[in-house]
Amino acid sequence: MTSRTPGAFRFAFTAGACLLLLPLKMVRGWNAAPPITLASSWVAEACFLFLLCALGIWVGGSRRLRRALLGGGLFVLVELPTLVVIAVHTYYLQESVGRRWALLDATPSMLRYFFVEIVQRHVLWSAVGVLAALCAVAFVVSRRLAAPPARPALLLLSALSVAVLVHQARCPFYPSVLWEVGVDLAEVMSHRAVSGPMFSQMLEDAGQGRPAAWPAHSPFDKVIVFVMESVPLRAFEDQTRDVPTDGFFGRSRQHTHAYRNYFTTNQDSRTGIMSMLFSRPVPFEAYTEADVAGYAFLRGERSLVDDMAERGYTTAVAISQIDEDVVVHELPSWRDKLMLSEQEYAHPGRYLCLNPYQFEQGCEDQILLPRIFKELDAHTRLFLFQEAIYGHDGAYEDTIKKSPVQYYDEHLRAIEAHLAARGELDRTLIVVTSDHGLRDSEDRSRRWVYRLPLLLINPRFTRAEQPGLYNQSDFGALLAAEMAGVPAPPPRTASLFVGPTNTSILGSVTAGGDLLVIRHRKLSSYVLVDGHCPDDDVPTEQPRDGVSPAALLNRFQGLREAFRPGGTGTPAPTASTGKRE
Repeated sequence: MTSRTPGAFRFAFTAGACLLLLPLKMVRGWNAAPPITLASSWVAEACFLFLLCALGIWVGGSRRLRRALLGGGLFVLVELPTLVVIAVHTYYLQESVGRRWALLDATPSMLRYFFVEIVQRHVLWSAVGVLAALCAVAFVVSRRLAAPPARPALLLLSALSVAVLVHQARCPFYPSVLWEVGVDLAEVMSHRAVSGPMFSQMLEDAGQGRPAAWPAHSPFDKVIVFVMESVPLRAFEDQTRDVPTDGFFGRSRQHTHAYRNYFTTNQDSRTGIMSMLFSRPVPFEAYTEADVAGYAFLRGERSLVDDMAERGYTTAVAISQIDEDVVVHELPSWRDKLMLSEQEYAHPGRYLCLNPYQFEQGCEDQILLPRIFKELDAHTRLFLFQEAIYGHDGAYEDTIKKSPVQYYDEHLRAIEAHLAARGELDRTLIVVTSDHGLRDSEDRSRRWVYRLPLLLINPRFTRAEQPGLYNQSDFGALLAAEMAGVPAPPPRTASLFVGPTNTSILGSVTAGGDLLVIRHRKLSSYVLVDGHCPDDDVPTEQPRDGVSPAALLNRFQGLREAFRPGGTGTPAPTASTGKRE
Protein backbone atom coordinates (compact mmCIF):
# COMPACT_ATOMS: atom_id res chain seq x y z
CA MET A 1 0.00 0.00 0.00
CA THR A 2 1.46 3.38 -1.01
CA SER A 3 1.20 6.65 0.89
CA ARG A 4 -1.27 9.23 -0.25
CA THR A 5 -0.15 12.02 -2.59
CA PRO A 6 -1.28 15.61 -1.84
CA GLY A 7 -4.98 16.03 -2.66
CA ALA A 8 -5.56 12.35 -3.47
CA PHE A 9 -8.33 11.96 -0.89
CA ARG A 10 -10.15 15.09 -2.03
CA PHE A 11 -9.89 14.04 -5.68
CA ALA A 12 -11.18 10.53 -4.96
CA PHE A 13 -14.00 11.93 -2.79
CA THR A 14 -15.04 14.41 -5.49
CA ALA A 15 -14.98 11.73 -8.18
CA GLY A 16 -17.12 9.42 -6.07
CA ALA A 17 -19.59 12.18 -5.27
CA CYS A 18 -19.99 13.08 -8.94
CA LEU A 19 -20.54 9.44 -9.87
CA LEU A 20 -23.32 9.21 -7.28
CA LEU A 21 -24.93 12.46 -8.45
CA LEU A 22 -25.36 11.20 -12.03
CA PRO A 23 -27.95 8.43 -11.35
CA LEU A 24 -29.63 10.66 -8.76
CA LYS A 25 -29.97 13.42 -11.36
CA MET A 26 -31.33 11.06 -14.00
CA VAL A 27 -33.84 9.36 -11.70
CA ARG A 28 -35.16 12.48 -9.96
CA GLY A 29 -35.38 14.48 -13.18
CA TRP A 30 -36.62 11.80 -15.56
CA ASN A 31 -40.07 13.41 -15.89
CA ALA A 32 -38.77 16.99 -15.73
CA ALA A 33 -36.27 17.32 -18.60
CA PRO A 34 -34.80 15.37 -21.55
CA PRO A 35 -31.92 13.00 -20.68
CA ILE A 36 -29.41 15.11 -22.63
CA THR A 37 -30.32 18.17 -20.56
CA LEU A 38 -30.07 16.22 -17.31
CA ALA A 39 -26.68 14.85 -18.33
CA SER A 40 -25.50 18.31 -19.35
CA SER A 41 -26.50 19.80 -16.02
CA TRP A 42 -24.67 16.97 -14.25
CA VAL A 43 -21.53 17.75 -16.28
CA ALA A 44 -21.80 21.41 -15.27
CA GLU A 45 -22.07 20.58 -11.58
CA ALA A 46 -19.33 17.93 -11.75
CA CYS A 47 -17.02 20.42 -13.45
CA PHE A 48 -17.70 22.98 -10.75
CA LEU A 49 -16.98 20.46 -7.97
CA PHE A 50 -13.77 19.35 -9.67
CA LEU A 51 -12.78 23.00 -10.15
CA LEU A 52 -13.15 23.57 -6.42
CA CYS A 53 -11.22 20.37 -5.75
CA ALA A 54 -8.39 21.30 -8.12
CA LEU A 55 -8.30 24.82 -6.72
CA GLY A 56 -8.01 23.45 -3.19
CA ILE A 57 -5.18 21.12 -4.19
CA TRP A 58 -3.36 23.92 -5.99
CA VAL A 59 -3.80 26.39 -3.14
CA GLY A 60 -2.75 23.78 -0.57
CA GLY A 61 0.53 22.98 -2.29
CA SER A 62 2.85 20.32 -0.94
CA ARG A 63 3.53 21.61 2.55
CA ARG A 64 1.60 19.72 5.21
CA LEU A 65 0.44 22.75 7.28
CA ARG A 66 -0.58 24.81 4.24
CA ARG A 67 -2.29 21.78 2.75
CA ALA A 68 -4.30 21.28 5.93
CA LEU A 69 -5.24 24.92 6.52
CA LEU A 70 -5.78 26.30 3.01
CA GLY A 71 -6.58 23.23 0.94
CA GLY A 72 -8.52 21.50 3.71
CA GLY A 73 -10.33 24.72 4.63
CA LEU A 74 -11.47 25.24 1.04
CA PHE A 75 -12.65 21.63 0.92
CA VAL A 76 -14.62 21.78 4.18
CA LEU A 77 -15.96 25.34 3.96
CA VAL A 78 -16.66 25.59 0.22
CA GLU A 79 -16.66 22.27 -1.64
CA LEU A 80 -18.61 20.21 0.90
CA PRO A 81 -21.42 22.81 1.34
CA THR A 82 -21.59 23.14 -2.45
CA LEU A 83 -21.95 19.38 -2.77
CA VAL A 84 -24.74 19.38 -0.18
CA VAL A 85 -26.60 22.15 -2.04
CA ILE A 86 -26.26 20.34 -5.37
CA ALA A 87 -27.39 17.03 -3.84
CA VAL A 88 -30.40 18.59 -2.11
CA HIS A 89 -31.38 20.46 -5.27
CA THR A 90 -31.08 17.22 -7.27
CA TYR A 91 -33.16 15.20 -4.82
CA TYR A 92 -35.95 17.81 -4.84
CA LEU A 93 -35.32 18.60 -8.50
CA GLN A 94 -38.77 19.27 -9.94
CA GLU A 95 -39.92 21.46 -7.06
CA SER A 96 -36.57 23.26 -6.77
CA VAL A 97 -36.49 24.18 -10.44
CA GLY A 98 -40.19 25.02 -10.54
CA ARG A 99 -40.17 27.31 -7.49
CA ARG A 100 -36.60 28.59 -7.93
CA TRP A 101 -36.24 29.46 -4.29
CA ALA A 102 -33.69 32.19 -3.70
CA LEU A 103 -30.52 30.46 -2.54
CA LEU A 104 -28.87 33.88 -2.36
CA ASP A 105 -31.31 34.84 0.42
CA ALA A 106 -30.79 31.69 2.51
CA THR A 107 -30.67 32.27 6.27
CA PRO A 108 -29.70 29.96 9.16
CA SER A 109 -33.35 29.72 10.25
CA MET A 110 -34.40 28.83 6.71
CA LEU A 111 -31.78 26.07 6.54
CA ARG A 112 -32.82 24.77 9.94
CA TYR A 113 -36.46 24.65 8.88
CA PHE A 114 -35.49 22.77 5.71
CA PHE A 115 -33.52 20.05 7.45
CA VAL A 116 -35.93 19.75 10.40
CA GLU A 117 -39.33 20.08 8.70
CA ILE A 118 -38.82 19.30 5.00
CA VAL A 119 -36.26 16.51 4.68
CA GLN A 120 -37.68 13.17 5.77
CA ARG A 121 -35.70 11.47 8.53
CA HIS A 122 -34.93 8.35 6.49
CA VAL A 123 -33.58 10.52 3.67
CA LEU A 124 -31.41 12.50 6.06
CA TRP A 125 -29.93 9.40 7.72
CA SER A 126 -29.42 7.74 4.34
CA ALA A 127 -27.50 10.81 3.17
CA VAL A 128 -25.30 10.71 6.27
CA GLY A 129 -24.61 7.01 5.66
CA VAL A 130 -23.74 7.60 2.00
CA LEU A 131 -21.39 10.44 2.98
CA ALA A 132 -19.61 8.25 5.54
CA ALA A 133 -19.27 5.40 3.02
CA LEU A 134 -17.96 7.82 0.39
CA CYS A 135 -15.29 9.08 2.80
CA ALA A 136 -14.23 5.50 3.58
CA VAL A 137 -13.99 4.51 -0.09
CA ALA A 138 -12.12 7.72 -0.94
CA PHE A 139 -9.62 7.03 1.85
CA VAL A 140 -8.88 3.56 0.49
CA VAL A 141 -8.70 4.68 -3.15
CA SER A 142 -6.45 7.62 -2.32
CA ARG A 143 -3.79 5.13 -1.09
CA ARG A 144 -3.60 3.63 -4.56
CA LEU A 145 -4.28 6.49 -6.99
CA ALA A 146 -2.66 9.90 -7.21
CA ALA A 147 -4.53 13.13 -7.95
CA PRO A 148 -3.83 14.59 -11.41
CA PRO A 149 -1.73 17.77 -11.69
CA ALA A 150 -3.83 20.70 -10.47
CA ARG A 151 -3.05 23.31 -13.13
CA PRO A 152 -3.78 21.15 -16.20
CA ALA A 153 -6.94 19.93 -14.47
CA LEU A 154 -8.08 23.50 -13.92
CA LEU A 155 -7.55 24.35 -17.62
CA LEU A 156 -9.37 21.21 -18.83
CA LEU A 157 -12.31 21.72 -16.50
CA SER A 158 -12.59 25.40 -17.44
CA ALA A 159 -12.78 24.53 -21.13
CA LEU A 160 -15.42 21.87 -20.51
CA SER A 161 -17.41 24.30 -18.37
CA VAL A 162 -17.50 26.85 -21.19
CA ALA A 163 -18.89 24.20 -23.56
CA VAL A 164 -21.60 23.28 -21.07
CA LEU A 165 -22.49 26.95 -20.55
CA VAL A 166 -23.24 27.24 -24.25
CA HIS A 167 -25.73 24.38 -23.93
CA GLN A 168 -27.22 25.91 -20.78
CA ALA A 169 -27.96 29.16 -22.58
CA ARG A 170 -29.92 27.29 -25.25
CA CYS A 171 -32.13 25.34 -22.82
CA PRO A 172 -35.39 26.93 -21.61
CA PHE A 173 -35.42 24.54 -18.66
CA TYR A 174 -32.02 23.76 -17.14
CA PRO A 175 -32.08 21.69 -13.93
CA SER A 176 -28.93 22.98 -12.24
CA VAL A 177 -28.67 25.01 -9.03
CA LEU A 178 -25.52 26.69 -10.39
CA TRP A 179 -27.46 27.93 -13.41
CA GLU A 180 -30.27 29.16 -11.17
CA VAL A 181 -27.87 31.15 -9.01
CA GLY A 182 -26.52 32.77 -12.18
CA VAL A 183 -30.04 33.56 -13.39
CA ASP A 184 -30.82 34.99 -9.96
CA LEU A 185 -27.80 37.31 -10.09
CA ALA A 186 -28.70 38.37 -13.62
CA GLU A 187 -32.25 39.15 -12.45
CA VAL A 188 -30.92 41.37 -9.67
CA MET A 189 -28.74 43.34 -12.10
CA SER A 190 -31.19 43.57 -15.01
CA HIS A 191 -34.46 44.68 -13.34
CA ARG A 192 -35.20 48.25 -12.36
CA ALA A 193 -35.03 49.14 -8.72
CA VAL A 194 -38.14 49.99 -6.72
CA SER A 195 -38.92 53.67 -7.10
CA GLY A 196 -41.76 56.19 -7.38
CA PRO A 197 -44.06 57.98 -4.93
CA MET A 198 -44.24 56.43 -1.47
CA PHE A 199 -48.01 56.68 -1.19
CA SER A 200 -50.95 55.52 -3.31
CA GLN A 201 -54.57 56.28 -2.51
CA MET A 202 -55.58 52.98 -4.14
CA LEU A 203 -53.61 51.03 -1.52
CA GLU A 204 -54.99 52.89 1.50
CA ASP A 205 -57.46 50.14 2.45
CA ALA A 206 -55.82 47.30 0.50
CA GLY A 207 -54.37 45.74 3.62
CA GLN A 208 -57.57 45.83 5.67
CA GLY A 209 -60.07 43.04 6.05
CA ARG A 210 -63.85 43.42 5.91
CA PRO A 211 -66.07 43.03 8.98
CA ALA A 212 -68.82 40.47 8.52
CA ALA A 213 -72.46 41.48 9.00
CA TRP A 214 -73.98 38.25 10.25
CA PRO A 215 -77.75 37.72 9.95
CA ALA A 216 -79.86 37.03 13.02
CA HIS A 217 -81.26 33.97 11.24
CA SER A 218 -80.03 32.01 8.24
CA PRO A 219 -81.79 29.43 6.05
CA PHE A 220 -78.69 27.22 6.15
CA ASP A 221 -78.31 24.62 8.87
CA LYS A 222 -75.01 23.39 7.50
CA VAL A 223 -72.13 25.29 5.90
CA ILE A 224 -69.40 23.26 4.22
CA VAL A 225 -66.26 25.08 3.07
CA PHE A 226 -64.02 23.04 0.78
CA VAL A 227 -60.60 24.58 0.06
CA MET A 228 -58.92 23.12 -3.01
CA GLU A 229 -55.14 22.90 -3.25
CA SER A 230 -53.38 25.24 -5.73
CA VAL A 231 -56.24 25.70 -8.21
CA PRO A 232 -56.60 29.19 -9.73
CA LEU A 233 -59.85 30.07 -11.47
CA ARG A 234 -58.52 29.53 -15.02
CA ALA A 235 -57.19 26.07 -14.17
CA PHE A 236 -60.47 25.25 -12.42
CA GLU A 237 -62.51 26.16 -15.49
CA ASP A 238 -60.16 24.25 -17.82
CA GLN A 239 -60.30 21.09 -15.70
CA THR A 240 -64.06 21.37 -15.21
CA ARG A 241 -64.47 20.66 -18.93
CA ASP A 242 -63.25 17.11 -18.26
CA VAL A 243 -65.75 16.58 -15.44
CA PRO A 244 -69.00 14.72 -16.31
CA THR A 245 -71.95 17.03 -16.83
CA ASP A 246 -73.87 15.08 -14.21
CA GLY A 247 -71.04 15.50 -11.70
CA PHE A 248 -71.08 17.91 -8.80
CA PHE A 249 -69.67 20.92 -10.62
CA GLY A 250 -71.71 20.22 -13.77
CA ARG A 251 -75.08 19.96 -11.98
CA SER A 252 -74.42 22.79 -9.56
CA ARG A 253 -73.38 25.34 -12.18
CA GLN A 254 -76.91 26.74 -12.47
CA HIS A 255 -77.21 27.00 -8.68
CA THR A 256 -73.97 28.88 -7.99
CA HIS A 257 -73.17 32.38 -6.85
CA ALA A 258 -69.71 32.90 -8.38
CA TYR A 259 -67.18 35.62 -7.56
CA ARG A 260 -65.15 36.18 -10.72
CA ASN A 261 -62.50 38.56 -9.33
CA TYR A 262 -61.52 36.90 -6.08
CA PHE A 263 -57.76 36.96 -5.46
CA THR A 264 -55.24 35.33 -3.18
CA THR A 265 -53.61 37.29 -0.38
CA ASN A 266 -50.77 34.82 0.09
CA GLN A 267 -49.29 32.11 -2.12
CA ASP A 268 -48.87 29.62 0.72
CA SER A 269 -51.67 27.48 2.16
CA ARG A 270 -51.29 28.38 5.84
CA THR A 271 -51.34 32.16 5.48
CA GLY A 272 -53.98 32.13 2.77
CA ILE A 273 -56.34 30.14 4.99
CA MET A 274 -55.53 32.34 8.00
CA SER A 275 -56.57 35.35 5.93
CA MET A 276 -59.91 33.65 5.28
CA LEU A 277 -60.44 32.75 8.93
CA PHE A 278 -59.34 36.06 10.47
CA SER A 279 -60.62 38.51 7.83
CA ARG A 280 -57.26 40.24 7.55
CA PRO A 281 -54.37 39.76 5.13
CA VAL A 282 -51.28 38.24 6.73
CA PRO A 283 -48.37 40.34 5.40
CA PHE A 284 -45.76 37.65 6.10
CA GLU A 285 -44.42 34.56 4.43
CA ALA A 286 -45.86 31.39 5.90
CA TYR A 287 -43.02 29.21 7.08
CA THR A 288 -39.96 31.19 8.22
CA GLU A 289 -39.38 31.34 11.97
CA ALA A 290 -39.32 35.14 12.01
CA ASP A 291 -42.58 35.43 10.10
CA VAL A 292 -44.34 32.76 12.16
CA ALA A 293 -43.40 34.77 15.27
CA GLY A 294 -45.12 37.76 13.67
CA TYR A 295 -48.50 36.08 13.22
CA ALA A 296 -48.57 33.35 15.89
CA PHE A 297 -50.68 35.56 18.18
CA LEU A 298 -53.63 35.00 15.80
CA ARG A 299 -54.42 31.70 17.51
CA GLY A 300 -55.86 33.79 20.36
CA GLU A 301 -57.70 36.30 18.13
CA ARG A 302 -61.36 36.24 17.18
CA SER A 303 -61.98 34.30 13.98
CA LEU A 304 -64.66 33.12 11.59
CA VAL A 305 -64.80 29.92 13.65
CA ASP A 306 -65.85 31.92 16.72
CA ASP A 307 -68.52 33.71 14.67
CA MET A 308 -70.02 30.43 13.49
CA ALA A 309 -69.88 28.87 16.97
CA GLU A 310 -71.73 31.85 18.45
CA ARG A 311 -74.52 31.28 15.93
CA GLY A 312 -75.11 27.75 17.10
CA TYR A 313 -72.97 25.86 14.61
CA THR A 314 -70.79 22.97 15.67
CA THR A 315 -67.38 23.80 14.22
CA ALA A 316 -65.18 21.14 12.62
CA VAL A 317 -61.96 21.25 10.64
CA ALA A 318 -60.95 18.37 8.37
CA ILE A 319 -57.62 17.60 6.72
CA SER A 320 -56.25 14.20 5.75
CA GLN A 321 -52.84 14.60 7.33
CA ILE A 322 -51.41 13.70 10.73
CA ASP A 323 -49.72 16.91 11.84
CA GLU A 324 -51.60 20.00 12.99
CA ASP A 325 -50.68 23.24 11.26
CA VAL A 326 -49.61 26.24 13.30
CA VAL A 327 -52.54 28.56 14.12
CA VAL A 328 -54.98 27.12 11.53
CA HIS A 329 -55.63 23.86 13.37
CA GLU A 330 -54.77 25.18 16.84
CA LEU A 331 -57.75 27.49 17.24
CA PRO A 332 -59.58 26.68 20.50
CA SER A 333 -62.91 27.37 18.81
CA TRP A 334 -62.67 24.20 16.69
CA ARG A 335 -64.95 21.70 18.45
CA ASP A 336 -64.05 18.69 16.30
CA LYS A 337 -60.86 17.96 14.39
CA LEU A 338 -61.12 15.37 11.65
CA MET A 339 -57.41 14.71 11.28
CA LEU A 340 -55.71 11.62 9.93
CA SER A 341 -54.86 9.09 12.62
CA GLU A 342 -51.61 7.12 12.78
CA GLN A 343 -53.62 3.94 12.22
CA GLU A 344 -55.35 5.33 9.12
CA TYR A 345 -52.01 6.44 7.71
CA ALA A 346 -50.39 3.08 8.41
CA HIS A 347 -53.34 1.08 7.01
CA PRO A 348 -55.00 3.27 4.34
CA GLY A 349 -56.61 0.44 2.40
CA ARG A 350 -57.24 1.50 -1.19
CA TYR A 351 -56.29 5.13 -0.55
CA LEU A 352 -52.94 6.63 -1.54
CA CYS A 353 -50.79 8.08 1.24
CA LEU A 354 -47.59 10.11 0.82
CA ASN A 355 -44.86 11.61 2.96
CA PRO A 356 -43.27 14.23 0.66
CA TYR A 357 -41.94 16.27 3.58
CA GLN A 358 -41.05 15.59 7.20
CA PHE A 359 -43.99 17.74 8.37
CA GLU A 360 -46.55 16.19 6.02
CA GLN A 361 -47.80 12.66 6.42
CA GLY A 362 -51.03 12.65 4.50
CA CYS A 363 -53.45 10.64 2.39
CA GLU A 364 -55.87 11.52 -0.37
CA ASP A 365 -58.89 13.44 0.89
CA GLN A 366 -61.54 10.76 0.32
CA ILE A 367 -60.09 8.67 3.13
CA LEU A 368 -61.95 11.04 5.48
CA LEU A 369 -65.36 10.64 3.82
CA PRO A 370 -66.72 8.11 6.36
CA ARG A 371 -65.78 10.43 9.23
CA ILE A 372 -67.21 13.44 7.39
CA PHE A 373 -70.50 11.57 6.92
CA LYS A 374 -70.61 10.79 10.65
CA GLU A 375 -69.94 14.44 11.45
CA LEU A 376 -72.75 15.55 9.14
CA ASP A 377 -75.15 13.06 10.72
CA ALA A 378 -74.22 13.93 14.30
CA HIS A 379 -75.03 17.65 14.22
CA THR A 380 -78.12 19.55 13.17
CA ARG A 381 -76.14 22.73 12.64
CA LEU A 382 -72.58 22.32 11.39
CA PHE A 383 -69.76 24.48 10.04
CA LEU A 384 -67.29 22.12 8.35
CA PHE A 385 -64.03 23.49 6.94
CA GLN A 386 -62.00 21.02 4.87
CA GLU A 387 -58.52 21.76 3.52
CA ALA A 388 -57.69 19.50 0.57
CA ILE A 389 -54.45 17.51 0.29
CA TYR A 390 -54.87 16.03 -3.21
CA GLY A 391 -52.73 18.08 -5.57
CA HIS A 392 -50.24 19.14 -2.91
CA ASP A 393 -47.87 16.60 -4.42
CA GLY A 394 -47.83 15.62 -8.09
CA ALA A 395 -47.63 11.94 -7.17
CA TYR A 396 -51.36 11.94 -6.34
CA GLU A 397 -52.34 12.95 -9.86
CA ASP A 398 -49.63 10.79 -11.48
CA THR A 399 -50.79 7.68 -9.59
CA ILE A 400 -54.58 8.14 -9.48
CA LYS A 401 -54.73 9.63 -13.01
CA LYS A 402 -57.29 12.29 -12.17
CA SER A 403 -56.90 16.05 -12.28
CA PRO A 404 -57.46 17.83 -8.97
CA VAL A 405 -60.85 19.14 -10.10
CA GLN A 406 -61.94 15.66 -11.25
CA TYR A 407 -60.96 14.27 -7.87
CA TYR A 408 -62.63 17.09 -5.93
CA ASP A 409 -65.77 16.68 -8.05
CA GLU A 410 -66.07 13.06 -6.95
CA HIS A 411 -65.37 13.98 -3.33
CA LEU A 412 -68.03 16.71 -3.24
CA ARG A 413 -70.49 14.59 -5.20
CA ALA A 414 -70.27 11.95 -2.45
CA ILE A 415 -70.96 14.59 0.22
CA GLU A 416 -73.83 16.02 -1.83
CA ALA A 417 -75.38 12.58 -2.28
CA HIS A 418 -75.15 11.90 1.45
CA LEU A 419 -76.88 15.19 2.27
CA ALA A 420 -79.57 14.59 -0.36
CA ALA A 421 -80.30 11.12 1.04
CA ARG A 422 -80.93 12.70 4.45
CA GLY A 423 -83.08 15.50 2.98
CA GLU A 424 -80.60 18.16 4.11
CA LEU A 425 -79.22 19.42 0.80
CA ASP A 426 -81.60 22.37 0.44
CA ARG A 427 -80.51 23.72 3.83
CA THR A 428 -76.80 23.28 3.18
CA LEU A 429 -74.50 25.93 1.74
CA ILE A 430 -71.45 24.44 0.02
CA VAL A 431 -68.55 26.82 -0.57
CA VAL A 432 -65.71 25.88 -2.92
CA THR A 433 -62.54 27.93 -3.17
CA SER A 434 -58.76 27.50 -3.30
CA ASP A 435 -55.94 28.20 -0.87
CA HIS A 436 -53.67 29.89 -3.43
CA GLY A 437 -52.72 29.91 -7.09
CA LEU A 438 -49.86 28.28 -8.99
CA ARG A 439 -46.42 28.84 -7.46
CA ASP A 440 -43.86 27.98 -10.14
CA SER A 441 -41.39 30.76 -10.91
CA GLU A 442 -42.47 31.00 -14.55
CA ASP A 443 -46.02 31.88 -13.44
CA ARG A 444 -45.20 34.79 -11.12
CA SER A 445 -45.76 37.33 -13.89
CA ARG A 446 -49.24 36.07 -14.88
CA ARG A 447 -52.23 37.84 -13.37
CA TRP A 448 -54.62 34.90 -13.71
CA VAL A 449 -52.38 32.79 -11.46
CA TYR A 450 -53.47 34.88 -8.45
CA ARG A 451 -57.22 34.78 -9.25
CA LEU A 452 -59.06 32.06 -7.31
CA PRO A 453 -62.48 30.43 -7.68
CA LEU A 454 -65.08 31.28 -5.06
CA LEU A 455 -68.34 29.39 -5.58
CA LEU A 456 -71.28 29.36 -3.15
CA ILE A 457 -73.67 26.57 -4.06
CA ASN A 458 -77.20 25.69 -2.99
CA PRO A 459 -80.07 24.06 -4.97
CA ARG A 460 -82.26 27.12 -4.32
CA PHE A 461 -79.77 29.54 -5.86
CA THR A 462 -80.10 30.93 -9.37
CA ARG A 463 -76.73 31.38 -11.07
CA ALA A 464 -75.24 34.81 -10.49
CA GLU A 465 -71.77 36.26 -11.06
CA GLN A 466 -70.19 39.04 -9.02
CA PRO A 467 -67.56 40.92 -11.05
CA GLY A 468 -66.19 43.09 -8.23
CA LEU A 469 -62.63 42.74 -6.90
CA TYR A 470 -62.32 40.84 -3.60
CA ASN A 471 -59.66 38.79 -1.86
CA GLN A 472 -59.32 36.08 0.80
CA SER A 473 -59.60 38.56 3.68
CA ASP A 474 -63.15 39.29 2.43
CA PHE A 475 -64.18 35.65 2.77
CA GLY A 476 -66.02 36.05 6.07
CA ALA A 477 -67.88 39.14 4.89
CA LEU A 478 -68.91 37.48 1.62
CA LEU A 479 -70.04 34.34 3.43
CA ALA A 480 -72.12 36.39 5.88
CA ALA A 481 -73.75 38.28 3.00
CA GLU A 482 -74.65 35.05 1.21
CA MET A 483 -76.06 33.52 4.40
CA ALA A 484 -78.16 36.66 4.94
CA GLY A 485 -79.25 36.86 1.31
CA VAL A 486 -78.07 40.46 0.96
CA PRO A 487 -75.73 42.11 -1.58
CA ALA A 488 -72.00 41.65 -1.15
CA PRO A 489 -69.98 44.48 0.44
CA PRO A 490 -68.51 47.08 -1.94
CA PRO A 491 -65.64 45.71 -4.04
CA ARG A 492 -62.05 46.83 -3.73
CA THR A 493 -59.99 48.96 -6.07
CA ALA A 494 -56.75 47.09 -5.29
CA SER A 495 -55.65 43.89 -3.55
CA LEU A 496 -52.28 42.83 -2.13
CA PHE A 497 -50.58 39.44 -2.04
CA VAL A 498 -47.43 37.81 -0.65
CA GLY A 499 -45.54 35.21 -2.67
CA PRO A 500 -44.47 31.72 -1.53
CA THR A 501 -42.03 31.40 1.35
CA ASN A 502 -38.38 32.12 0.47
CA THR A 503 -39.21 33.91 -2.79
CA SER A 504 -39.38 37.49 -1.43
CA ILE A 505 -42.35 38.20 -3.72
CA LEU A 506 -44.80 41.03 -2.98
CA GLY A 507 -47.50 42.17 -5.35
CA SER A 508 -50.80 43.85 -6.09
CA VAL A 509 -53.65 43.64 -8.58
CA THR A 510 -56.16 46.37 -9.33
CA ALA A 511 -59.78 46.28 -10.40
CA GLY A 512 -58.74 47.90 -13.67
CA GLY A 513 -56.56 44.95 -14.67
CA ASP A 514 -53.04 45.94 -13.54
CA LEU A 515 -50.44 43.61 -12.07
CA LEU A 516 -47.42 44.74 -10.06
CA VAL A 517 -44.91 42.20 -8.72
CA ILE A 518 -41.75 43.21 -6.88
CA ARG A 519 -38.99 41.19 -5.26
CA HIS A 520 -37.98 42.56 -1.89
CA ARG A 521 -34.63 40.91 -1.24
CA LYS A 522 -31.62 41.39 0.97
CA LEU A 523 -29.52 42.30 -2.05
CA SER A 524 -32.00 44.81 -3.44
CA SER A 525 -35.66 45.45 -4.15
CA TYR A 526 -36.63 45.48 -7.80
CA VAL A 527 -39.66 45.21 -10.11
CA LEU A 528 -40.39 41.91 -11.84
CA VAL A 529 -43.47 43.10 -13.75
CA ASP A 530 -45.60 46.22 -13.77
CA GLY A 531 -48.33 46.83 -16.30
CA HIS A 532 -51.85 46.30 -17.58
CA CYS A 533 -53.02 42.77 -18.44
CA PRO A 534 -55.80 42.97 -21.05
CA ASP A 535 -56.01 39.15 -21.33
CA ASP A 536 -55.39 38.56 -17.60
CA ASP A 537 -51.98 37.07 -18.35
CA VAL A 538 -48.63 38.86 -18.51
CA PRO A 539 -48.67 42.67 -18.69
CA THR A 540 -48.51 43.93 -22.27
CA GLU A 541 -49.39 47.59 -21.74
CA GLN A 542 -48.40 50.42 -19.44
CA PRO A 543 -50.15 50.35 -16.04
CA ARG A 544 -53.42 52.26 -16.00
CA ASP A 545 -53.99 52.65 -12.26
CA GLY A 546 -50.55 53.97 -11.39
CA VAL A 547 -49.59 52.06 -8.22
CA SER A 548 -45.90 52.80 -7.80
CA PRO A 549 -43.54 50.00 -6.66
CA ALA A 550 -42.32 52.22 -3.80
CA ALA A 551 -45.89 52.75 -2.60
CA LEU A 552 -46.51 48.99 -2.62
CA LEU A 553 -43.35 48.25 -0.65
CA ASN A 554 -44.10 51.07 1.79
CA ARG A 555 -47.62 49.73 2.31
CA PHE A 556 -46.33 46.26 3.17
CA GLN A 557 -43.78 47.66 5.59
CA GLY A 558 -46.54 49.62 7.31
CA LEU A 559 -48.81 46.56 7.47
CA ARG A 560 -46.10 44.48 9.10
CA GLU A 561 -45.39 47.14 11.68
CA ALA A 562 -49.11 47.39 12.49
CA PHE A 563 -49.75 43.65 12.57
CA ARG A 564 -50.44 43.02 16.24
CA PRO A 565 -53.17 41.61 18.50
CA GLY A 566 -56.46 43.38 18.00
CA GLY A 567 -55.07 45.31 15.03
CA THR A 568 -57.02 46.25 11.94
CA GLY A 569 -54.13 46.18 9.51
CA THR A 570 -54.06 49.97 9.27
CA PRO A 571 -50.71 51.50 10.23
CA ALA A 572 -50.60 54.88 11.88
CA PRO A 573 -49.58 57.72 9.51
CA THR A 574 -45.87 58.39 9.52
CA ALA A 575 -43.53 60.79 7.83
CA SER A 576 -42.29 57.94 5.66
CA THR A 577 -45.43 57.97 3.55
CA GLY A 578 -44.03 60.90 1.63
CA LYS A 579 -45.83 62.79 -1.11
CA ARG A 580 -49.23 61.54 -2.19
CA GLU A 581 -49.84 60.57 -5.77
